[in-house]
Amino acid sequence: MKPDLASFHIQGKEVSGLLSQLAEGRLVHASLITGEKGTGKRTLAKLIASALLCSSGGDRPCGICRDCILAEQGEHPDVTVIRQGVPLAPDGKKDRTTIPVDDIREMIRICGSHTLEGKARVVLLFDAERMTAQAQNSLLKTLEEPPENTYIILVTGHPEALLTTVISRCRPIRLKAWPDEYVLNVLAEEGIRGKRAEERVEEAHGSIGRALELASDEEYWKTRAEVNSLFFRPAGTGRSDILRVSNSWKERKAEAGTLLNILETSLDRMAHCRYRGKGSSEEAGLPDNWKRFSEKAGPEDFTGLINAVSDARKQLESNVNFQAVLEQLLFVFMGEGNKW
Repeated sequence: MKPDLASFHIQGKEVSGLLSQLAEGRLVHASLITGEKGTGKRTLAKLIASALLCSSGGDRPCGICRDCILAEQGEHPDVTVIRQGVPLAPDGKKDRTTIPVDDIREMIRICGSHTLEGKARVVLLFDAERMTAQAQNSLLKTLEEPPENTYIILVTGHPEALLTTVISRCRPIRLKAWPDEYVLNVLAEEGIRGKRAEERVEEAHGSIGRALELASDEEYWKTRAEVNSLFFRPAGTGRSDILRVSNSWKERKAEAGTLLNILETSLDRMAHCRYRGKGSSEEAGLPDNWKRFSEKAGPEDFTGLINAVSDARKQLESNVNFQAVLEQLLFVFMGEGNKW
């Protein structure tokens, strides 16, 4: 199950306004779609392209005509796709980490030619944050004065990497987390239901893409169980346990981001149990001291642990020794756990 255009009305007035303009043939010529990973940025961009090119006489996009299918696949002759690592310019290098100015210049050249199918021309500029400064500056004039019937849709999860002059020339469309109920329905369409689906939704934080990834990532769930068993330990845990755990993890720096994400999600789940009454059954796997924490801890207790995880992330980004950061974090969690 993929979201259709109607599904995106859930995203609020900002998106609904854009979709209304699209249906009325008044879509602005430059849009900037932003949002967290998995919120459907690329899906929405492709649906807009399909709607602009659909050859159906009814509601567009129909999703079944030749134009819709080719647009969704990024293979329509009047859709130009730009993304990191896939050169558009004839002599471009593959697998580049940036989108160079040559690709933007080639896109501008293409936009200046006649459409092959006689409808609109659509540019889908994925990974927009990867444009070099020269590429972004080269795009400005086209964003401000695009050729007739040309639509440029920029997609990025990091709008802060774009020049303000680029942002100001686009209509901003920010996608937010999807409601849990909607994500559950998506998983149900994939045959994932019950407790398994609820756990995936809980971890995904409103990201459809992440929920679908987690549905098949059994290795993540093994790591999750391991991390929670190491950090949420019974009362009485001593310093020797910290050294043992840090030694067992010292060669796993590549998993540091996953470890911190798991801790943040677990703390968020416990906060829901404490302050939103979602039920202690969610914490059935915790030892008694951490069950008491999730039932009675104050805001300052949660804040202390959340800040510790955030500080650990900052230290790792500054290349502080991974094992030292891990030991410090374990010490904070051990101290909190022993209080309960």
